[in-house]
Amino acid sequence: MKICVISGLAKFSGGLENVVDELNNFLITSGIEVNVFGRSSSDFVEFNHNCKIVGVRPYSFFPPNIGMPWKFEYNLKVWRKTRAFGSYDVIHGHGDNCFFSSLFRDKTPFMMTFHGTMAKALQNSIDPREKTLLCAEKVAADRCDVAVACSNAVKNELIHYYGLSYKKIKVIHNGVNVKKFVPIDKKVARQRLSLPDCGTTYALWVGSNPHRKGFLTAVKAVEQSRCSKLLIVGMTGRNSGKNVFLGKLSEQDLITAYSAADILVFPTVYEGFPMVPMEALACGLPVLVSEASNMGEIIQEGTHGFIVKDGTIAAYQKKIDTVINDSVTLKEMSVNCRNLALNYCWSKQAEKYLALYNWLSKKH
Repeated sequence: MKICVISGLAKFSGGLENVVDELNNFLITSGIEVNVFGRSSSDFVEFNHNCKIVGVRPYSFFPPNIGMPWKFEYNLKVWRKTRAFGSYDVIHGHGDNCFFSSLFRDKTPFMMTFHGTMAKALQNSIDPREKTLLCAEKVAADRCDVAVACSNAVKNELIHYYGLSYKKIKVIHNGVNVKKFVPIDKKVARQRLSLPDCGTTYALWVGSNPHRKGFLTAVKAVEQSRCSKLLIVGMTGRNSGKNVFLGKLSEQDLITAYSAADILVFPTVYEGFPMVPMEALACGLPVLVSEASNMGEIIQEGTHGFIVKDGTIAAYQKKIDTVINDSVTLKEMSVNCRNLALNYCWSKQAEKYLALYNWLSKKH
């Protein structure tokens, strides 16, 4: 079987690219040939076992910040590149990168994974350039054979905003690599990060988009709580008050940060199904998440963490204070978090994608 994957960026550790990478690793070990097409600053082709990564550089007629014209010309080049590399058993697109691939599709089975919807994410936007981005995603939703939603919430968005039939949609939650993301002894983790241990409690915030990930809410909530410090990963800044900026970390150092903290604070305002809380769970870290994270679809309140529904700073502060100094509860929750993550390991989630590939290829 040969699969064509249309990703976001060709090389990047963001959420969408993380999902593509983990899925591809599973497919390769299963003996399936994979071609991955993604945006890059230069055209290139790399070979890695059964995987071929094709970097697609936009024509650069339009800068990325002017919206759909740039997206159109990039989508056009992706479509041409995929056709140039031969035929496939299944074409699997992600996000809004598949306008021409879906518009001019042939009889090859075509499926899409939606990591959220532009319609929901941009519903409050007044920028017409952003509104035009909805077109590419809606066309792909209309013309794909199967739409995979990364959560039940995204499934409902596809039905509500794009008019898809619920029969066309399959829900496959994002998984987590439980072999990489493994708990480390808390004292050892704190020593590695040069963090004081005795009598000190730590909350953790991870992200690169401060507005969407609720950075200020996390900072103010921890500031008003009994928690000693807030570890901040993914951003740089000057340490002050309770804030400790760790900057951008390697994957291993990120695992160390998850293990060093007592609770993850994740007040995101919109997600499909986020990777950060999944990685935290795998490292045995209880999570404090917003309702908009959609993590409520798998975590149990008080068992794996807490879901904040009203989104106020006071609500987050109250939940932090509920558990931050309760070492017994935190230890119990830590075990529960790891066990939950094991149920969503990538081998189990990827098997569901493989079943869809087999079904689509036989159907056509």
